[in-house]
Amino acid sequence: MEDTKQIPEVLWTPANANRTPMDEYRRHVNKRYYQNLRTTRDLHRWSVDKPQDFWLDLYSYLDFTPRLPADLTKAYDDTVPMSSNPPFYPGLRFNYAENAIFSKPDPNAMALVGLREGIDLTREDGELVTWHEFREKVRLVSSALRRSGVKQGDRVAALVATSIWAMVLFHASAAIGAIFTSISPDLGLEGCVSRLQQVSPSILFADSDTVYKGKTVSTEDKVRQIVARLQPKPQTYVIPIVSSISAFPPVDVFMSRANASDPLTFAPTSFNDPLMICYSSGTTGAPKCIVHRHGILLQTKKISAIHNSTTTTDVILQYSSTSWVVFYVMCGYFACGAKTIVYNGSPMYPDAKQLLRMVEKYKVTYFGTSPRYLLEVEMSKTVPKQEFDLSSMRIAYTTGATLSPEQYRWFYSSFPSDVHLCNTAGGTDTATSLVAADPCGPIRAGEMQIFSLGTDVDVADPNTGDSILNTGEAGEMIIRKPFPSMPCFFWGDKENKKYRESYFERYTHIDVWAQHDWLSCNPKTGGLIMHGRSDGVLNPSGIRFGSGEIYAIVEAAPLNTRILNSLCVGRRRPQDKDEDVFLFVQMAAGQSLTPAFRAEIKAALRTALSPRHVPRFVLEVPDIPVTINGKKVETAVKQVLGGKDVQASNTVMNPGMIPYFKRFRDIESEPRDAKL
Repeated sequence: MEDTKQIPEVLWTPANANRTPMDEYRRHVNKRYYQNLRTTRDLHRWSVDKPQDFWLDLYSYLDFTPRLPADLTKAYDDTVPMSSNPPFYPGLRFNYAENAIFSKPDPNAMALVGLREGIDLTREDGELVTWHEFREKVRLVSSALRRSGVKQGDRVAALVATSIWAMVLFHASAAIGAIFTSISPDLGLEGCVSRLQQVSPSILFADSDTVYKGKTVSTEDKVRQIVARLQPKPQTYVIPIVSSISAFPPVDVFMSRANASDPLTFAPTSFNDPLMICYSSGTTGAPKCIVHRHGILLQTKKISAIHNSTTTTDVILQYSSTSWVVFYVMCGYFACGAKTIVYNGSPMYPDAKQLLRMVEKYKVTYFGTSPRYLLEVEMSKTVPKQEFDLSSMRIAYTTGATLSPEQYRWFYSSFPSDVHLCNTAGGTDTATSLVAADPCGPIRAGEMQIFSLGTDVDVADPNTGDSILNTGEAGEMIIRKPFPSMPCFFWGDKENKKYRESYFERYTHIDVWAQHDWLSCNPKTGGLIMHGRSDGVLNPSGIRFGSGEIYAIVEAAPLNTRILNSLCVGRRRPQDKDEDVFLFVQMAAGQSLTPAFRAEIKAALRTALSPRHVPRFVLEVPDIPVTINGKKVETAVKQVLGGKDVQASNTVMNPGMIPYFKRFRDIESEPRDAKL
C-alpha cells in the first residue's frame, strides 16, 4: 500500500489547462452565482455545499429536454431523509432516449462501429451505422415493440453481447417507456435464470451464439432452458450471429411487425421512472435487481461531457460486457454525440494487442479499459507507443479495480506521455463514477483524482461515521446527500427492505449512503486511494461477482452429494496486482477432493456462470468457519489470506479454523497431485 503521508510523483499534467469543459463550467458557475472558484476542488466543494443550485444549473447547462419549469426552486426535497430516496425534478417529463439520440447535429456522421471477434482490422471496417440510420433503427424497433404489445413499464430482456443490436434495443425500449435489462450471453444458465425469473420480461432477445476467445458456441439449448423456466413465457426472438436457431423465430420476424409509417415518438416518462435493471453480485443469494431511472443520463453525461471533456468529435472505445453497468456508462459518451465502437468478443483475442489495433485504426480518443487489461499488455512485453500510432488518444479510463502505482508508472513509460490516465470508481448501485477525472489537475502515481461533481462523498470512521477524510486514514466510503442516480428501487423488494439494508443500515445513527468500499485521501495531495471492498464481493481482474453465485452451484445438486460446505473468498496481498479467488470445500464423509472432482467443480462453475467465475484455487479444508447463526465467515478469512492476523469474534462457532487459513497465504499453485 502506498504511504499516504508521502507525496507520490506527478506523472501527468494537463497541457490544455484553463481550456477544458471543466474550466468552462467553473467559469459559468462563477459568473452565474458570483463565486470565485479557482480549481476543480473548489467547484466540487461548491456543488455539494449548494446542491440545489448545482443540480438545477447542471440540468440546464447540459441542455436537456424539456426545460425546467421556471418556478422550480429545488431539484429535490432536502427536508426528508436521504434514505427516503427523494425524487429529483418532481413532476418533470423526461425521456432518456429523447435526450440521447439527437446529440449529433450531422445525421450522416458515423454513430456506431460494430466489431466482432476475429475481424481482420487490416481489411475490414466492421458494421458502420450513421446517426440517421441509428435513429431509424430505434424508430422501427420501437414500432415493433409497441405492436408486439410491449407497454410502458414492461420489461424488455436482451441476452446479447455488446453490439449495435444492444444499443438499438436499449434506446428503443427507453423510447417507449419499457424497462430494459441486458445480460451477456456467455453467462451460464443459472446466472441467467436467477436474474430473469425475478423481473419477468414480456419479450426476450438472444444472440444465437456467444463469441469469445476464438470459440463460437450456440446458445440454443441455454435459451430453450431459460424460457422453459420463466413464467409467464416471454416472446422470444433470436439475433443471428453465426448459427441459425430453429427453436425460436429470428429477429426479422419481430421486425416485420413494425409499421414503416410509425413516427419516432417518446413515452411521457418522468425523470424518476424506471429505465433499466442491472444486477448486483449476488453475495447473499439471488442477485439484487437494481432499477435505475431515466435521469441517470444527467449523471453519465456529467461525467462524459464535463469531467472527461467528451464532444461530438470524439471516438469512444469502452470495453464492457452488457452484464456490467459500464455498458450504460458507455452510452453516456454516445449521448454526447461521440462515435462509439461496440465490440463483441474477448479483449485478449487473438492477443492482448487487439484493442490497441482498434485504437490505431479508428483514431480512438477515449479508451475505456481495466487495470487487468493493462497488466496483460504489460506482461506481453508490448510497448504500445512503439508498435502503434496512438496519437489520437487523449484519455484512458480504467475502472473495476485499483491501478497500482507501478501500473501508473508503466503506463507513462509505454503510452504517449500526454494521455490522461484516470482510475475511477463507482458501481452498479450508482450507475456513475463517484471518484472521477479532473482534467485540470495532475495525475500522481497510485492516486485517483477527485470526487465527481455534486456527489457529497466522504470517508467515514467505521464506528462513529464521523468524517476522517482529512486524516489520511482509510474508512468507509459514504455519500451524505441525495444524488440523481440513486436506484429507483430493487425489483420485487417489498417495502424497500433490501434497499435500505444495502445502502442505509451501515450506520444506525446517521442517514448516509454506504458504498461498502474502503477509501482514504492523501491529505497532502487530495488524491484518493481505494483499498478494496469493505464487504465480501469478489473482484478478480475487475470482474465483480458474489460468493453467493458460487455457492448456488457447488452447494446444489449434483455437487452437494459430495461437498458438505464451502467458502469462497479473494486473496489480495500487498504485493499483488490482482485478486485471486479461493474456493475452499469441506467434503462429505467418505469423500475427498480428487483431481478429477476438482476439474468437475470448475467445469460446473464455467458452464453455469462463466469462465471468469472459475476460482484460481479449489482446495479441501477440514471445516468451514461459520457464525452461531450459520453464516459463513468470509471477511476474516479474506483478511488472513491477505496477510493479517485476525482475532475471531465470539460469534464464530469454530474460531480455531480462522488461523488455519494462514497456510494458504503464500500458495501459488494447487497441490501437484491435483494439477488439472
